[in-house]
Amino acid sequence: GARLAYRSVVTGQDDYLKVEVSVREPIIEPHATLLARTMLRDPFRKAAAVKPFAARVLTAREAYAEKLRAALSRREPAIRDFFDLDHAFANGVVSASDAPLLRLLRDKLAIPANEPVDVSAAKLARLRAQLDTDLRPVIRDDDFRRFDLDRAFQYVVDIAAILAG
Repeated sequence: GARLAYRSVVTGQDDYLKVEVSVREPIIEPHATLLARTMLRDPFRKAAAVKPFAARVLTAREAYAEKLRAALSRREPAIRDFFDLDHAFANGVVSASDAPLLRLLRDKLAIPANEPVDVSAAKLARLRAQLDTDLRPVIRDDDFRRFDLDRAFQYVVDIAAILAG
């Protein structure tokens, strides 16, 4: 991972982006090519500050399998995984009945470098401690209010039960 510094044109203050790239596991599904876009708007032209450009990306199914693998087995849990999964489950993007997703997740968890699945109360407590420090500062207030860590954790517990059964 890395921290990239930049000076905000809005506040004039230095701020940081956290970037993580993992290449320890093979990509299983063929990549997709999609347009990368920015939410940053030019206030004068009322248009995107950066024109969209083509980027090679994981398929949505593989990206969510990675997110689930991380939520289930990351040694140090990250609240962002659970925030993303809560949104995906709540909006029907991810489902515990998606057999191809579960097969892909099983393949990813079978890679020897992964930690064991952990859906313990201790993990939930570590995630709860990250709410105000790691999540609140990086998302909008409305999104923070809608997020339910207990619901998100239960989604992951349910997936773990399906995989174990």
